Amino acid sequence: MEKIKQLQQDFADFLAHTNLNGQPKELYEPISYTLLQSGKRLRPMLCLLANEMFDGDEQQALWPALALETFHNFTLIHDDIMDKAPLRRGKETVYQKWNADIAILSGDAMLAMAFQYALKPKKGAELAQQLGRVAIEICEGQQMDLNFETLGNVTIAEYLEMIRLKTAVLLATALQMGATVAGASEADIQHLYDFGIAMGMSFQLQDDILDLYSDVAVFGKRHGGDIADNKKTYLYMKALELASDKDRKRLEHLFTLRMDHDEEEKIEEVQAIYDHLHVKEAVEQVMLDYDRKAIEALAAVDLPEEKKKHLRTYAELLSGRKK
Repeated sequence: MEKIKQLQQDFADFLAHTNLNGQPKELYEPISYTLLQSGKRLRPMLCLLANEMFDGDEQQALWPALALETFHNFTLIHDDIMDKAPLRRGKETVYQKWNADIAILSGDAMLAMAFQYALKPKKGAELAQQLGRVAIEICEGQQMDLNFETLGNVTIAEYLEMIRLKTAVLLATALQMGATVAGASEADIQHLYDFGIAMGMSFQLQDDILDLYSDVAVFGKRHGGDIADNKKTYLYMKALELASDKDRKRLEHLFTLRMDHDEEEKIEEVQAIYDHLHVKEAVEQVMLDYDRKAIEALAAVDLPEEKKKHLRTYAELLSGRKK
C-alpha cells in the first residue's frame, strides 16, 4: 500500500505542477476544473504501476500517465454532453457549469494536450501510436453505445464488445504504455494488456451495478441514471434473458419511456424486476469469471511474484470499490 500511495502522490504532485492555465480563460478553466478534481486517477496509476514492475524510470512514465488522465477526462467531458449528465464525481459537469460549446472546445484542447504529453518521453512516438489506436477504439465503443439506445435486439455478446472498446481497452493501454516506457518485452506487454482487458470488463460490469445499487453521495452520479436514460446495460439484457414473458414485455416497455415519465417510479419498478430475477448476483458471477482471467494473465508475466504485488494489490482494491 505504501508504494501505491507514493505513486498516487507523485502523480498528484506532477499534475499540480503542470501548467493548465491559458487564454482565453473560458477554454482553460474547464480543463483545470476537470483535471484537478479528486477522481480515481485509475489510468495513470496503472501506467505507473506497470512501469514500476519493470523497474522503469518514473519521471519518464509520468508523461504517459498524464496523457492518459488528460485523454480520459476529455472523453468524459464529451460523454456528459451526449448523455446530458448533470453530475460527474458529485460536481456539475462541464457543459452544465459552462455550456456545451465550451465543453466541446475544452475537450478538444485536452485531446491535443494528451498527445503532446505522450510524445514527451524517449518512446514518445510509440506511445502516441498506442494512444491514437485506443482513441479510435473508444469512439467505436461510444458509437455502439449510442446505437444500442435505439436498437431493440442488442445481444449480450454485442454489449460485452461495446464495453471492451469503451472502457477496457483504455485500462489495458495504460498498462501497455507504462510497460513500454520501461522497456518490457512484447510478450510481457501483451500479458499486461490482456490483464487490463479482463480487469476493465469486470470494472465496467461493476459500474453497471453501482449505477443502481450504490449510495449517490459515494458514487457521485445520480441513482439509476442508466435506467432513466434507457441504457441497455448488462443488467437489463440479463434480466430479459431470465424474465417471464410478462416481465420481459414490461421491461421493454419501461425502456421506451422518456424524460416526461416519472423517473423515480420507473427506476423503482425496474429495480424490483431485477431483484426478483437476482440479476445483480448473475452479473457478479460474470465479473468473477473476468477476475479469474485477469489473475491468469498477470501470472503469465515473466517476473517474480514480488514484482507484481503492487499491481495485484491495486487491482484488488478496485474490485472492492463502492464508486
